[in-house]
Amino acid sequence: MDKAGLTSYLEKIDRELKSPTVLCVYGSGALILMDEPGRTSLDLDIASPYSIADYTDLEQAAKSAGLPVNPPEDYQGDHIEWIPALRLCLSAPDPLSITTLWRGRNLTLTTVSPAQLVASKLIRYDEIDQADILFLCTQARVTHVAVEAAVRKLPPPFDTDSLVLENLANLKVDLKQWGGGDP
Repeated sequence: MDKAGLTSYLEKIDRELKSPTVLCVYGSGALILMDEPGRTSLDLDIASPYSIADYTDLEQAAKSAGLPVNPPEDYQGDHIEWIPALRLCLSAPDPLSITTLWRGRNLTLTTVSPAQLVASKLIRYDEIDQADILFLCTQARVTHVAVEAAVRKLPPPFDTDSLVLENLANLKVDLKQWGGGDP
């Protein structure tokens, strides 16, 4: 899905929801809604601990919109990934830096700060993640110092994960190569 497709799904879900719902999105969905050029994805990642939703209501509304929640792993269509706390490489939103990405009648999508989004991508740091990080660092002027602070706030075990820390060091090098602000 691209931004038009995602927005269409959100409008349909909003019409179907029976109660107010606030979803904290991260990953590709956040970047799509932030207008990263050419960004698409099959899934919309939702940080369940930082969201306020009647799960059954959300699941039914999303299903009616054609966007199933946590389908089988071999599912190849657009879907929502409801990410529980133990799998979540994302720190809690700072109330002062929450960004609203989309709002309807009953549905609101928010996200964390750009530095927190960058930190969440260090668990993998593949080419797509690097493009997302470059976009965030360029658009929001995210510095390595800010990402380093966000990594320290990641939930255990991600805050001390060797891959996250290695990729944080790789990011410092990449920021210098990209010419992006304060490394």
